[in-house]
Amino acid sequence: MTESRSVVDGAFRVLRALPLAGTDGQVARIVELTGLPRPTVHRMLDQLHAVNAVEWREGRWALSADLLGLSRQVEPVTGLRSAASAVIQTLREQTGAAVSLVTGSGRSFVALEMVPGRDTLPIDARSGSEMPVTTAAAIVLGGGRVTAARRRPFGAAVDDEDVFPGLTCYAVPVRLPGGRRAALQIATAADRPAERSAAVVHRAALTLERRLASARP
Repeated sequence: MTESRSVVDGAFRVLRALPLAGTDGQVARIVELTGLPRPTVHRMLDQLHAVNAVEWREGRWALSADLLGLSRQVEPVTGLRSAASAVIQTLREQTGAAVSLVTGSGRSFVALEMVPGRDTLPIDARSGSEMPVTTAAAIVLGGGRVTAARRRPFGAAVDDEDVFPGLTCYAVPVRLPGGRRAALQIATAADRPAERSAAVVHRAALTLERRLASARP
């Protein structure tokens, strides 16, 4: 690995680890998560701070708002965000659930778009949030080994308090142009299981697929 590539790799490791590092012993946790030496982590944080990728706030390091602007421009298929926006809002109105459109890259699964629901949930309900590999959307996209009990027909998957107590999710696949896939997921409190809205979620996914297909030149 060349020196320049090593620096870029290290910087991305630190950026990915930062949201997971917490506040107590933050740098030590980043060292643990990245496998980088402590002096390297300090150097990476200083360099990332110099380019406004991270900021020092309230006694700890945090991702900069500049990254949010970049993340909003990311989409695996051109027009996916705009096509998904109305579908996600309608699904939220129909179910009252938190709704997310999740994409995967390697072993990472990220909510490309997310709108909160009526319930207070034990998750970070915002666009750009990384999803656990065992959540329903990640299972739909091929993440992790799970029991057959969590899989549903037509490629769907369910989370019945398997990841967080009090949280249920239902996710279905969305076929994207070019053979790619995303997952449309709803999340609700356990007293009204997300799977009860399975038919509505499947219809929303089909609507999104049709919109993407009709938008192609």
